[in-house]
Amino acid sequence: MHHFDVVLKLLLRNSFARVAGRPVARWLETELPKVQKPSIDMLGETADAELIHIELQSGNDDEMPFRMLEYLGRIGKLHHRMPRQVLLYAGREPLRMPREITWPDGSHRYQLIDMRDVDGEPLLASPEPSDNVIAILARLKDSYAAVRRIVVNLSRLPGEKASEYFQALLIIAGLRGLEEAVQQEAQRMFTIDLSENKVLGPVYLQGQLGLLRQQIERRFGGLPEWVEDKLSQLSAEEVKAVGFRVLEAASLEDLFR
Repeated sequence: MHHFDVVLKLLLRNSFARVAGRPVARWLETELPKVQKPSIDMLGETADAELIHIELQSGNDDEMPFRMLEYLGRIGKLHHRMPRQVLLYAGREPLRMPREITWPDGSHRYQLIDMRDVDGEPLLASPEPSDNVIAILARLKDSYAAVRRIVVNLSRLPGEKASEYFQALLIIAGLRGLEEAVQQEAQRMFTIDLSENKVLGPVYLQGQLGLLRQQIERRFGGLPEWVEDKLSQLSAEEVKAVGFRVLEAASLEDLFR
């Protein structure tokens, strides 16, 4: 889920302190020098020069403790300081990854944050749009009421900024199965056809395509390249038409007849 990683990294640049309680003064280069040139997700530095390394996960990975230990050594060697490490989990499945790795002569422990354990209400109340969007991943009293509140907040932003955050919300909401609720709430709020809106139209279309891909994958499995090419060329009306065919189509070819 590379798109999730990209969006959440951008949001966390403004919101990490509210999520993990550790303010970052500046963000640093994340590519580590080595033959393979592995990249970490995020690396920040606090005002008192403490390094904070953040890894993002949307799924459980049994190799994470080993990866975190490897990153620790490489960051320490590069910066001559050992970082504080945070593993932030935002997946749908229950968290199963450990927060430490042990061996006969030692151990390594890092902070492990399950976004479902983070109180989402302060994030919803924040004036920072990135906080509002990230709140969809956190613990909420009412997820659908939260979606409504977030969409209202984003609608008050200037046009281009509203579009950017709305697209981020659609992507992030997919990790909680709420992307359709986001679209429905936005459609209800804006009395115009979102597909015709100059600002939100392209974002709305991408959201509809995302839902359509999920429906097709549930019915037919993984999508071949030719199907991806077809989907990328669909108009808003064509996306709706293909969506109606998903339940009745006998093959992928039937979807695009």
